[in-house]
This record gives sequence, C-alpha cells and structure tokens, in this order.
Amino acid sequence: MMAPAETTRQRPRGPFVTVAAAAALTFGAAGCAIDLSHWRPGAEEEASPSPTPVEAAPLLESALDQLAEAPAVRLQGQFADSDGQPRESTLLVADSGATSGTVDVDGTEVQVTQVDGRMFLSADDSYWLTQSLYDNPDSDSYAEHWVQVRPEVLGIDPQTVLAPAELAEILRAQAPDGGTATEEKLDGNPVYRIDLANGKMWLDKEAPHDLLRMEITDLAPTEGEAPAIRTAFNLSQPDQADLETFYDDLIALTEDDLTSARDSRLIVQWEGELSLDCETGGACSVSGTVTDMSDSDSGTVLVRMDATMNNAELGEKKCNDSAALEAGGTVDLSCGVDYALAPSANPQSYEIEGEALLSTRALSGSAAEELPAKLKDQREATLAKVDGGAGQSPEASASPSGN
Repeated sequence: MMAPAETTRQRPRGPFVTVAAAAALTFGAAGCAIDLSHWRPGAEEEASPSPTPVEAAPLLESALDQLAEAPAVRLQGQFADSDGQPRESTLLVADSGATSGTVDVDGTEVQVTQVDGRMFLSADDSYWLTQSLYDNPDSDSYAEHWVQVRPEVLGIDPQTVLAPAELAEILRAQAPDGGTATEEKLDGNPVYRIDLANGKMWLDKEAPHDLLRMEITDLAPTEGEAPAIRTAFNLSQPDQADLETFYDDLIALTEDDLTSARDSRLIVQWEGELSLDCETGGACSVSGTVTDMSDSDSGTVLVRMDATMNNAELGEKKCNDSAALEAGGTVDLSCGVDYALAPSANPQSYEIEGEALLSTRALSGSAAEELPAKLKDQREATLAKVDGGAGQSPEASASPSGN
C-alpha cells in the first residue's frame, strides 16, 4: 500500500501585494510654457547678422540629408518629462534605433537601453520607489535587474524620434517655406540658425552644414499620435571606435544581464487562492491563475511561478512554470514534484508545505537568443555607413566571389 501524503491546502506564502492603479502619464504643452533658453550648457551665442541674407532652404536640406544618412547620432542636453521638468540626458542612438545612455530623473541616474523596439531601464531603489505604477510581486527586485518599460515611462522614445532618419524626417516637416538663415556664434564658432515651426536649429557654417544643436518644443513622429516632447540637444557624430564599442556593449548586455530582465509593462497578480495538491505516493502540484490588473490595452508579459514544496523529513523540492500573459487577460500556471514514496505496510502521512512566488521576465528563451544575432547584423549595417563604407568589416565587405 502506498503511503499517502497529507495535503495542506493553504495560500502559499509569497509577495502578494496590494494593487495600485497605474497613473497615466500624459505629455502636452497645454498650459505649460518652458523657457528653452537656459537649456544650452556651455553655449554662448553672439548675434552676428550676415551682410548678405543666406537662404535657409539649401542649408537645411544639406544638413538633414546628412543626418538622415548618418550611422548614428550622439545627443547631449535635456528633454521635458510629463511635468515639464527638464531631464539631463546623454544618449547615443544608431540608425537601427538601438540606444544606450543615461537620463537624470530627480537627481538619480537612470541607465537606458533600447534594442529591437524594447526599452530597458536600470536604476537604484531611489528611482523605483518613486514610480507609483510599479506594483508587481517582483518590483522589490527591480533595483537588481534591468526592467523593461513602456517608453512613456521615461518620457521619450529614442527609436521613433531620435534615430537619425526619423529625426531628420521630423525636422524636415517643421522646416519653413523659404526664409533666411541667421549667422551666429555657437561656443565661439560661426554657425547658421534656422527657425522652424516648433523651434530652432543651428548648423555648422561650413558645408555640409552638420546639425549641431536643436531646440524643439514639439518633437513627435510625423505619423501617428504621440505626446509632444520638448528638447534641447547638442548633436555630434560618434566615430567608428565609439560605434564598435556601443554595439559590442549592447550585444554583451543582451547575452548576459537582459536574460533575467524584469517586465513592468503590465501589473500582474495572483487571482484568488493558489492550490497545492498531493497524491498517494508523494506526487504534489501547485497551480494558480495570474491576471493583468493594469489598464493597458496592449502588450504581452512573460510571467513565471517558482514553487517550493517542503517537508521536514522528506526535504525540499522545487518546480517552476512560465506562460505569456496578454493585456487584460489571465493565464494558468502549474508545476509539480514527486517525492516518490515507496509502498509500505505501515502507511504514513506527511504534511507538505508549499510556497509559490510570482515574477516577470522581459525575454523568453527564444527572444534572448534572437536579440544578440539581430544586434550583430545591425552592427555590420551601421559600420558600413561610416565614411561611406570604410568602417565595414573585411568579412562584410568581401564580395561573393572573394575578390
């Protein structure tokens, strides 16, 4: 006769937290005026009108054509968050949309990474404790991991508004019909200033008139609905060595730290009680239902249950299960262990205790494998644009015939 294992039905211990409604972040200029004049670190301008008016259109066309074809752009300056407070930032954004840099949020440095349309943040507790929309069971471990967020959490989506081609398109849409350029000095160097529909831009006086700085009150994609973003950035072109390091660091990050990144885009919680069941012979299973408690209407988050079952005599056994949870939906998680109790003439009962912890993961196993490969392809394509292809690796530049 198999010795039965006595089941203890109880709600397993775990980080069950109170759900707080996610505060909706809105961006807009209504009722908010921001003086951009102080957003010019290290820049002193001195008006010096040209004796002969210079047409703005040819200069602007040259500058934006150069920007659109650039392999990457480095931006340093500020952008306004939802409250209109400028955030100091330094970002490098490649033509692929891949991004790396830092943003200062209320005195806390937040590291920013964006790859393949996914935005990840890394910051200490002082940042995460101020974010009221994070109420996941694993939110206390955010400071120990990279965390995937929606771009509106940071206040800017580099891939859609700061990647070279996308930024050039936005600025081109704000270009004036005709008009003249004003000659000024920027950091002591002669430049042209061109007034746009929603701001200003400064170009190198020398051809091809690279874009050196922009102050834009409404930076948003030319298509689709997006909140207005106020920006004041100095721009420069990273060299080949910088780009190689940039991509190498991103690839290493995706192969290591991002594999355990958390995901805050939905608020996930257990729905109701968890169930712990054991059968005669010692086979035990724990199961529960996870639900999305956010008000999001899109997105999918990978949820994970780590269960532990324990008995003082039989010891401890663990199991886990994962599933994809869609916005507004629910998903069941279940896993089991087997103590494999041998048949006995003297049946004995064992009390099994259980605990199940709920957490999130930003990347599935397949996604974690795909990201480094995508970045390696993007690296080759970006470096091929450096100096007209001079930065391309010998392997990528070799002809099919080997000549």
